[in-house]
Amino acid sequence: MSLKLPNLIIGGVHKAGTTSVFTYLSMHPAVCGSSTKEIGFFMPLVYGKPIESMERYSDYWSHCAGGKKYLLEASPSYIYGRELIANRIRQELGDDVKMIFIFRNPADRLFSFYERKKVNTYLSAEVTFRQFVEKSLAAASVQLEDHRDDEEALFVRGIKEGFYMDYLSPWFEVFGDRLRIMFFEDLKANASDFMRDLCHWLELDFSIYSPEDFKIENQTIAFRNRWLHKTMLETNQRFESFWRKNVGLKRALRSLYKKVNAAEAGREKMSADDRAFLNELYQPYNKRLAEFLKGKGMTKLPEWLK
Repeated sequence: MSLKLPNLIIGGVHKAGTTSVFTYLSMHPAVCGSSTKEIGFFMPLVYGKPIESMERYSDYWSHCAGGKKYLLEASPSYIYGRELIANRIRQELGDDVKMIFIFRNPADRLFSFYERKKVNTYLSAEVTFRQFVEKSLAAASVQLEDHRDDEEALFVRGIKEGFYMDYLSPWFEVFGDRLRIMFFEDLKANASDFMRDLCHWLELDFSIYSPEDFKIENQTIAFRNRWLHKTMLETNQRFESFWRKNVGLKRALRSLYKKVNAAEAGREKMSADDRAFLNELYQPYNKRLAEFLKGKGMTKLPEWLK
């Protein structure tokens, strides 16, 4: 029996709309998404560890019917594996694999990353954003031994995951024009236009979509009751494969949950001082990225890259 392996991967970055794009693409009749969104199959390579068998990898698409143009995976941490992961993906999956990276203003990405991890109880409730930034800067040179979401690891990962240009070049060397760079700001401004552009690149029929298909996925929700929120998170994770196959039901239940336990008024905001500090911190990296992308012929860039 031949293995079912992906030929389309969303490889970066966290908190840049990857769950929404994965969901939208998985809705397309010519695409079949993995049973679990964020597999991270190739991540052990970053830490000097072996990956599992390709047979085990193939299990994530065992539900996919034949005749699909794309089998899709989304693991936003792949970008940080540079040539280790890029070369191994090409070696294992062949020359026809296409990669998608979605970038976001790194200051906004960092705050969203912090907010999400805090709401999901990976970070202590007492940790402020300023403390997170300071601890993350202090831990930026630390090397983790595996990919994890405990508080210490989040400090290590936080700031430096926004240094996009430090990771990007090897991917273009391996994938060339089979790597597509897109931007969260475009997705947020007009999801329909964003998906039309992506479908054009993938040679998929965009007309199958309706405007109501493009609802926000994986949106951070502040909560009233911590126990209820943890129960929701555990249920969502435990039954992820089911939710992936029943997007409409998941959206209906999520809407109900928001009415019961959402607390929008309690959400934290990034201060002007913190934004100014992060803009200055990321500016040289953003400048390098803008110059690199312009060199690849990209002229339509978001404001944070101008």
